[in-house]
Amino acid sequence: MKEEYELEVVSGKEKHYSPKGFIDKLKGSGLKLGFKALHGAATLFSAVKSPDMPKQNKLLIVGVLGYFILPVDLVADFLPGIGLADDAIIIMHALSTIYSSITEEMKEEGHLLLKKIFGDKYEYKEE
Repeated sequence: MKEEYELEVVSGKEKHYSPKGFIDKLKGSGLKLGFKALHGAATLFSAVKSPDMPKQNKLLIVGVLGYFILPVDLVADFLPGIGLADDAIIIMHALSTIYSSITEEMKEEGHLLLKKIFGDKYEYKEE
C-alpha cells in the first residue's frame, strides 16, 4: 500500500519533483530550514494534492518543491548558514503568491506531516 505522500500529483513532472524526494529532503535537512519555512514547504506539499487547488498554482508549487529538493541550486544547500536561505525565500514567496488558495486544513495537514516526521523536535507556533 502506498503512503499518502507517494501519490502522483502532477502528471509528467516526476523528473523534477516527486513526493518521495520531497519527504526525503525534509528528513535530511528540514530542521535546518527553520520552522516557518519548513511549515511553508509542508503546506505547499499538502496544497498540491488538493483537488481544489487551481492547476496554475499546482505547477508553481511543483516548481518550488522541485527547487527545494535539488541539492545544488542558486546557493548550494550544503553551505553552512546560508545553504537553505534561497529555498526558504522561494518557499515563502510561493506561499504569498497563492495565499488566497491555501486553506486552514492544508496548513494543519502540513503541521501533522512535520510532527509525524520530526516528532517532539518539531515545535512551531503560528504568530
